[in-house]
Formats: sequence, C-alpha cells, structure tokens
Amino acid sequence: MKRLLLLLSLTISIILAGCSNQVAGEKNEAENQPPLFEIPEQTKYKNNPQAPDDQDLKEVGDQVEDMDGRLILKAMKEMEKFREVGSVQMAVKDVKVLNYSPSPDLVDYFHAYTHNESNFNYIKFTVAIKNTGAQPVNLAPVEVLKTNTGEKLGFNDDFYLEKLRGDYEPGETRVGQMGFVLEQDWEELETVIIETSDVLDEEGNSLAEGEKIEVEWE
Repeated sequence: MKRLLLLLSLTISIILAGCSNQVAGEKNEAENQPPLFEIPEQTKYKNNPQAPDDQDLKEVGDQVEDMDGRLILKAMKEMEKFREVGSVQMAVKDVKVLNYSPSPDLVDYFHAYTHNESNFNYIKFTVAIKNTGAQPVNLAPVEVLKTNTGEKLGFNDDFYLEKLRGDYEPGETRVGQMGFVLEQDWEELETVIIETSDVLDEEGNSLAEGEKIEVEWE
C-alpha cells in the first residue's frame, strides 16, 4: 500500500512539474518572440512638439527639460512586443510612465486632456506598423487602452498626434509615439492592455479582428 501511494505521489509530481515547465516555456516564448519586422532605426525616437524628447531617460528619476517643459521618468518597461492583425504587423516598444510639467505656452493645449494641465503623469510608448498586404488598409494601433486602475482611454486621448491612425499603403511602414494622460495613481499600475482596431479595407469592411497587447509591470 505504501509503495502504491509513493508511486502515485511521484507520478502526480512529475505531471505537475511537466505542466509547470510547459506554462513557463509558453510564457517565456511569448515574451521573447522574434521580431516580425525591423523598426527603422532613424525613427525609433522622434522629437514631438507636445513634449520633450525622452530618449535618454533610462533610469527612474532621470529628468530632461527643454522649451516644451520638464519630464521625469517614473517607471519604465523595456520591451518589444509584436502582433499580426491580418496583413498588418505591429510592434509596441518601451512603455514609460512620465511626470510632465509643460511650459506655460503648452498648458492650454493640455486643458483638453486633463484638468491638471500644469503637472500630470502620462503613459507613453513607441508604435511601429507595417502593411505587408497587397491592398491599402486602415488601422488604429490603439482603439482602447485599459489599465488595472480603471483608466479606459481611446485613440482621441493620444496627445502625441503622430498620424499613426489611418490608411496604410501596401508595404508602408510607419513609426511614432503615443502618449495618454493618466488620472489614476500611476504607482498602482500593474497591467496595461492595448487593443487595436479591426483592419479595414477601403470601403470600411473588416478584414481582420483587432488584437490585444498586454503589458505587465514587474
């Protein structure tokens, strides 16, 4: 009887270990997926008239200040996640949370995005999109952005305005940055879910359903 119980215990342990390794392997594979395409080097970072260039902000607490205002890096998730949405390949790279004190001449601009326009936090990331198909398509890289803190933002909440939503010609690649004001406490941020729109043809018909990219803060 003891031998039988021991045998059953060993069998269960082996099965559980195998399942655990499989799940870990699947997660690791998802997080370290090979790039679907190369993000053009010269446009990975581009200065934006709405905010200072944050390219050199790599460590929490790093700051930069220019004529647009002052940025302080609060958190950063170094990553490069790819998704295929029909014929469109898309990447989201390096998600940051930044505290921003815009210059006086930009305060009115941000009044449309927040009531705390003189100082606020926002989430920002780089997006790259490539149409690999043979026909023009339309896509919004961020149809909805949701966080575990209750934020639910849409494409119109992006204040970087780098023309990432719209029509993509066959073979066209576009790279830019997107920024969304956070009204909730950024320190409670654990999960960010980015949902794309469907891929549409020139008549507005759906060619492929949108995809999701989930960002987890460690």
